[in-house]
Amino acid sequence: MPQDTAFDLLSNGRRRFVLRRLQRRRDGVELSDLAEELAAAENDLPADELSAQQRKRTYVSLYQTHIPKLADAGVVDYDSDSGMVYPTRHVDELAQYFEEDREEIDWPRIYAVVATVGFAVYGLSAVVDVPFLTPLYVGLLVLSGLVIVAGAHYVYAERAAANGARIPIENE
Repeated sequence: MPQDTAFDLLSNGRRRFVLRRLQRRRDGVELSDLAEELAAAENDLPADELSAQQRKRTYVSLYQTHIPKLADAGVVDYDSDSGMVYPTRHVDELAQYFEEDREEIDWPRIYAVVATVGFAVYGLSAVVDVPFLTPLYVGLLVLSGLVIVAGAHYVYAERAAANGARIPIENE
């Protein structure tokens, strides 16, 4: 998605609200529910205290302006028959604009160090006759080290994905 399009879509608080809700509800949300949640948030009222005019004004704005704009950009799919709004993969693309920079771990280098050290110790074990330093034990140790690094890499990647960027909304 072009950056200008992304910034245009994210420039409006109502669209950010819709996108944030769709990040949480991958199975889609009814437009009327989105409008009610948004009206309640904007008017700082519980949903059951909203007037019909507050609900309608928000619904019309979403229906006529914001949902079509998001749909035209391919960020949401709107089913007018059911009134359901569904996120596409572009929602997460937009969320990346809010991702915090974090220090990345150089996983290829870690794998290379474990493999290189392991290969060197394995070669040494083949040349030097030390009882506890047999090629079999060294090979198992190196393999275990690589499995541990791979496990740590997996856990790190899963946590990073679970703590992915979220589209901000006003009252947070």
